[in-house]
Amino acid sequence: MAAFGVSGRRAAWGRVRQLRSSLLLACACLAAVFAFEAAGQGGAADGYPALAADIAPGLANAGFECSEGYVPALNSAGETVYVPSSWELARAEGAPFAHSARIHFEQRADPNGGCDTDFAHVEKIEGRDSFFVEAKDLETPPEPGKPFDAVIYQQVAVAPGVDYSLSGWLLSLCGGSASPSDCPEGVYMTKALGLDPTGGIDPASDAIVWAENRDNFETPEQKRVGWSNVRLAAQAQGESVTVFARVDSPFRWHGNHAFVDALSLVRAPVAWFEPLPPQTSSGRQLDLVWQARQSPDAAAVEGGTFELLVDIEVRPEGGEWREMATGLQDESVYSFLAPCTGIAYEFRIRARAEQPEDSVGAWPNQRYPGVWSEPVRVQFVQGAPEPTPSPGDEQLFIPQIFLHIQC
Repeated sequence: MAAFGVSGRRAAWGRVRQLRSSLLLACACLAAVFAFEAAGQGGAADGYPALAADIAPGLANAGFECSEGYVPALNSAGETVYVPSSWELARAEGAPFAHSARIHFEQRADPNGGCDTDFAHVEKIEGRDSFFVEAKDLETPPEPGKPFDAVIYQQVAVAPGVDYSLSGWLLSLCGGSASPSDCPEGVYMTKALGLDPTGGIDPASDAIVWAENRDNFETPEQKRVGWSNVRLAAQAQGESVTVFARVDSPFRWHGNHAFVDALSLVRAPVAWFEPLPPQTSSGRQLDLVWQARQSPDAAAVEGGTFELLVDIEVRPEGGEWREMATGLQDESVYSFLAPCTGIAYEFRIRARAEQPEDSVGAWPNQRYPGVWSEPVRVQFVQGAPEPTPSPGDEQLFIPQIFLHIQC
């Protein structure tokens, strides 16, 4: 075997590096070609825009754990409150107090309590902690439980044009935790989650898509309600979206406090109609055909049993949306029979990712709605008139009964 000198080895390694660079460049070019072709065909195979299918949203400290840290901030009265790490305080009107639920209740039970102790019961739905907010003068007369509005937010990097679904769990206790609850009729606390698809941080922005729940921890009949799932979806309009968590207590009542826990932001399931005709040729029947794709993030949840469900709504043009079909699972076509002709109907569709109620599945039981599609309009032409009887035909007179048909 011929001996290799230093200069020979360097020359050989140089050729190897040059060959490796050429191969990498070729792979990159091929990837670009495939991505371009996918974009030309309307996106990736799973229904998401090209180059976005592999980008999962990264919502930090979604469980509000004290092990991740809490940082001080100021409420509207200039008093110190504590906000979970990776989150920012947007609003604390009415001077509420906010903190890690575990740290707050552990220290109330024992001065030596903290994030790592277990001296007290702590309301949570997963992990060891949750975000806790309570009214000013919670039980202090003469006017306990001042009204308040507390909002925290986090900006998350996303892919523009992709639909995202936010699901989380909140618990409110009007009148404190005593059962039966003495929360008066008509008094409530609003628990809400929101998504700003533009990435803005103003909780008053009209761009925010909100979902809310006003259920107390138990009904007036003393039936336990507990934690409530709040969920929504929106399509990203830029390279970030903003997640909001809000507790709004608009009435003064003693003991009013709430918890937020287990938020989850995923790429939403998607559904869309195959092209529909602008108008029907005749008759009242129209077959709606669609496609749907599961959320890749929901499908990847460990232990999850998420099913892909589809909902369809209809309205006469200018009217109110009403449910036409809900929870469709294995079908891909639905026949609509128009109550009226000579008018236009609009249709929209969305997908949902949910676990069956009777399944073990992943915990907590998140539910991920998709975004409703843009309305599709179809004109239903007037049907042909009934034929006129020929003279001499036997006719039976039947009084006409006019019924009001809701179109």
